[in-house]
Amino acid sequence: MKKTDLIESLRKEFNIKNRADAKLFVDSFFEEIVNLVLEKGRLELRGFGVFKIRRLSGRFIKNPKTGIEMYVEERYSIGFKPSSLFNKEHDKV
Repeated sequence: MKKTDLIESLRKEFNIKNRADAKLFVDSFFEEIVNLVLEKGRLELRGFGVFKIRRLSGRFIKNPKTGIEMYVEERYSIGFKPSSLFNKEHDKV
């Protein structure tokens, strides 16, 4: 499912006549999730999952083509761990 599919699905589900309003809702929801994760470092949506900032330590990597080693700085990534409900639903499929 793409973002446009989600917008269209929510528009039909909640009888939103204007597609722009549904798009604004979806964009605002995603923006709020990103802001909360960046601000708090963790966001738990019960029954859905947990978004969490992960620290990836710096390390040396080797370019397979040239064989040259280089250092990659420490960085951060956002991880997602789905709730156990996903596993229960997946077993039904």
